[in-house]
Amino acid sequence: KAQGPPRKVYSGDRMAASSSFEELCRQKNVDPEEWRKSLATPIMAEKCLLDMTEEELLAHHQRVLDRANATKEDRALLVLERTQEGRLERQALKVWAQQMRDAEQVKAEQVPEMLESLRYEISNNEVHFLLHQFGATKGLDMIPEHVLSQHEWLWLVGECQILKESYKHVKREEWEAGYANHVQKLSLQDASSGVPEVSAGETGWWWTNGEKAGHAAALKKFAWGMQPEIEAELLQELELFIGPRIKDAPDGVKSR
Repeated sequence: KAQGPPRKVYSGDRMAASSSFEELCRQKNVDPEEWRKSLATPIMAEKCLLDMTEEELLAHHQRVLDRANATKEDRALLVLERTQEGRLERQALKVWAQQMRDAEQVKAEQVPEMLESLRYEISNNEVHFLLHQFGATKGLDMIPEHVLSQHEWLWLVGECQILKESYKHVKREEWEAGYANHVQKLSLQDASSGVPEVSAGETGWWWTNGEKAGHAAALKKFAWGMQPEIEAELLQELELFIGPRIKDAPDGVKSR
């Protein structure tokens, strides 16, 4: 939902704006520092993964995925806060303010130019992926008139930074090709069957073609559609349990 600009926090004679992440923590009534630590702490398995049954392992993975989905906004705003020691967030607020001088609303069609103002090199596929998470796409196209709030803009910038950082783990060309192919397939399926569109930002996204990640597909990079640190945790655990059972899994994860 739409939220106001970050409030001002006073400390003696010094005034500073709290980050959007800190504002979110205030709304959730949690301590920002404690929440940062919590988000950085993986969910611990109840027992050794090698001693788990397949059902127990899948249940553990589901808990990891559920938490990741439930804290998606939190993580995006945390990345926004920490990038360049907060300079990215401050610059994003300036870009928003500049847009609001010329119009009463910020619409989806303005997002690519706004991201370029933050020195992001952004492709059509990346724009689609980001806008899709905020309901601003339909099929292969964006919804130009979709209105974004300031909070959604900051969240989107955080998601953009996460996406860019993910290219440390997967080649951008692979991501571009995979995402474009996935969206096109979904659009064709929707047109022929009337099936509701699957969110590309949800767990089990384009690498798995809308199916549950499992067996060899589960060992592919980004099969789970999570942020890099969560992805690494899942893949490491899956390799221990599933890896020995699969011979020559495509794009299998190499032992660390």
